Amino acid sequence: MMRNPKALCSVCVFAITLSLSAESGALYAAEPAFEFTVSSYLGGAGFDDAVVGCRFTSGGEIVLAANLSPDAQAKLPAAKKTGLGEGRAGCILHLDAEGKKITAVTALAGRLHDMCLGKDDAIYVAAGDEGAMKLTADAAKVLWQASPGAVSRIDVGDDDTCGVVCGGKILIYDADGKQIGSAGGGQYTTDVCVHAGSKTVIQCGFRNARAFDGKKTYPVQICYLRGHAYDGELKWRNYDWSTDRASDRFLNKPTNNMADSRADRVSIGADGKLYATFQVAGGNHIFRYSPRDIMQKVELAGGDKFHQFYHSQAEHKNVVCRYEPATGEYRVGQQLCGRLSSGRANAVVTKEGDITADAAGRVYFVGKSAYGIPVNLNPTGGDYLGGGFLAVYSPDMKQRLLITRTSDGKGSPHAVATRTDAAGKTTVVYGGGGMVEGMFTQAAIQPKAADATAEKNDPQDGFFAVLKEA
Repeated sequence: MMRNPKALCSVCVFAITLSLSAESGALYAAEPAFEFTVSSYLGGAGFDDAVVGCRFTSGGEIVLAANLSPDAQAKLPAAKKTGLGEGRAGCILHLDAEGKKITAVTALAGRLHDMCLGKDDAIYVAAGDEGAMKLTADAAKVLWQASPGAVSRIDVGDDDTCGVVCGGKILIYDADGKQIGSAGGGQYTTDVCVHAGSKTVIQCGFRNARAFDGKKTYPVQICYLRGHAYDGELKWRNYDWSTDRASDRFLNKPTNNMADSRADRVSIGADGKLYATFQVAGGNHIFRYSPRDIMQKVELAGGDKFHQFYHSQAEHKNVVCRYEPATGEYRVGQQLCGRLSSGRANAVVTKEGDITADAAGRVYFVGKSAYGIPVNLNPTGGDYLGGGFLAVYSPDMKQRLLITRTSDGKGSPHAVATRTDAAGKTTVVYGGGGMVEGMFTQAAIQPKAADATAEKNDPQDGFFAVLKEA
């Protein structure tokens, strides 16, 4: 049941009557209910502002990593402003648990790309050419800094072992910032995560290849997941299929699997499982098969027309999967696409997005879509059902619990995080960039866009939003 956001102080989606999809018999519901409690711009004029990381501290406060112009930082209503990198865009924002008040802003680096929190809420950032940094919880002091080259992604395990993506490889650091391992990647290494319980560092990415499809040899992109020991030694490998027609691992051994595949993001959820997001350019994709045995089919959660890839062409669509981080063993996967009025599939991508899971195994991810995603919480009220989105799946990925966005066709979310309180209620924070005037705002720190136009190449604002389980 939808409600008019103009008539409410918060926007809620409530449990609706369960219904069976006529196309698949899959069960979908709008439970559990979430509500927007905060939705805000973050930005200044003349600069492409963005939120690139978000986390909850152990006490429940919100930490954002952002790239904001110095002018935008100066205008933020923060109680405290510090400057490890005064005048620089890359900054850390501390907010209260509600996300309604900024308590501190710390300018840090020229540009930030990613952020995570470790023990004692220590802050880890990927700072591009300035490398990787570990800071105190208040971001007031750098505990260590590594400068191996351009660092684009970063993650830390419960034991403060840190993994980073640097160029086409991953580097592994101990709690004191000493490099203890490294591993090569594919042509495109896109993300890394650390599972301390099994001392495994997982990387993902893809490579460009050429494969014989039964008639001719064509270009194809093939994704991979790889699990490494802390010294970088390979422990397991998923997908990364061969193009050698004589190999048992030949990509097209069972059938034509020539849909391009890219691995976008990996993370360890609060349930201790490994989660990954992928893009595929067709319904004949490799995720129909076991990540270790190309001849063995696996079950996808499936569902209605948004979770099947029929009437599909080369538009990039989303696949989300769960694995065991110690071994890479596949557990469950789900597909997601948009649908045009003609019934044809439409694009949903997570190239710049993020994924996580709560302790119950509910899956949260963000990305961008073209027209036709199944939005069930639409605070903008717009008819163009596309743009940056937040999606929530049930633990078995069979229920589409929530798909929402803050703007009608605009915005590019980069980060998402969740926290479940003692009462079992979950709070979600997500944020990104590419936002223009017209975004839905709620209890906003910055209620208006600094850059109001949506013309191509014009500067655009960052944004963040907080939702709570009702």
